[in-house]
Amino acid sequence: MPRTIPARNAALIARLNPVLLGLSVAVAWFVLWGSHLAGGFVIDGQGFILGRDFLNFWHYGLAAWGDDPVRHYDLSFYNAVLDRLIAGYDYPDQNWSYPPHYMLLAAPFGLVGYNVALAIYTVLGLALYWRVVVRDLEDGEQRIALFAMPTVAVFLLCGQVSALLAVAFVAVYKLADRRPVAAGLIIALLTVKPQIGLLIPLFLIMTCRWRVFAAAAIGTLAFVGLSIAIHGVDIWRHYFTESIAVQSTTLTQSNFIVMGLMPTIFVDMIMIGAGKQVAGAAQALVALGAIWMMWRVARSSSDRFLQFSALLAASFVFTPYLMSYDTLVLGWVMLGLLARAEVNFRQGLVFCLVMAICPIGVMLAGFGLPGAPLALIGLCVWVWQAARAEAGSTHAIALNRATAP
Repeated sequence: MPRTIPARNAALIARLNPVLLGLSVAVAWFVLWGSHLAGGFVIDGQGFILGRDFLNFWHYGLAAWGDDPVRHYDLSFYNAVLDRLIAGYDYPDQNWSYPPHYMLLAAPFGLVGYNVALAIYTVLGLALYWRVVVRDLEDGEQRIALFAMPTVAVFLLCGQVSALLAVAFVAVYKLADRRPVAAGLIIALLTVKPQIGLLIPLFLIMTCRWRVFAAAAIGTLAFVGLSIAIHGVDIWRHYFTESIAVQSTTLTQSNFIVMGLMPTIFVDMIMIGAGKQVAGAAQALVALGAIWMMWRVARSSSDRFLQFSALLAASFVFTPYLMSYDTLVLGWVMLGLLARAEVNFRQGLVFCLVMAICPIGVMLAGFGLPGAPLALIGLCVWVWQAARAEAGSTHAIALNRATAP
């Protein structure tokens, strides 16, 4: 993917980097201000253990080795487990919402203590992010941009899975046509975050990547089958009846920070007072538009990067349940787009907004304002425009060759 980036676009990146670094520092201040030690853990400024989201992952690892992991889908039981981490400390409630085969990925981390597990997870995530996503970029400013994104700060401080998601998506892009079986198996692993991979099967069909599709399907069946073999079928029933209900509640009954971290049309409509049916209809309309864009790009462009960019942009618009820190890979997408042609004002604005979507969404929600999903919709338009320009350029070259004397 590396290309020489136009000077105007390079200047845009250089100007934005200090802003991104400043926002990342602000995110770190928000999380860490007032932090202290308690019971062998670092407690952040909001009362959570540092790496609060990794704490869930670690407990999935512990549950994987336990006698009755299904109990953790009872939120009262799980939060009672959290309350026992630090003697006399009433730990803030957290959700247990991932599918059961998540335990298979988390199991190795459950074999060591929390702080050691968090350190391993963080170093591994950063190393893979550098190796797979960042290293191939052309210059230092582009590399800085991908590390300066506030989403990276969220990964470091909250232990989110965003860096590993970015690694998985870029690895699928790199391997899909060279090593389709490996790409399909990585897609199978992505099913632990099912809400962001809903369009992948459709995309593989649209682009006739049948070997990737087969490997992903077989890998997913094997992954889920191994989970059932180890932990039984009942745990999946609890996931579908209890965990998904918790996610539905999150969409409609969260505080402004959580809602600000969810850049979807559905959540924005709820935020401004619309009912669930109206919000669902608006989300469905936008989702159909995202599918149309992905289909048009897959049909009109033979450029692999644009095809995968369409998949990623559409996937993040399609789902009603999305956390903005899961969009880290979109930084890589936009740098690829910036390397293709000089951007206009709207595209430059989309670039700035998506790169900083985590804090921007929260700031907007703090004032009761919607709008964060428009940045992702704008990226969909940008990808579609890039595909049209590429198709037009290819057609012009072919026409010139055909009419040359």
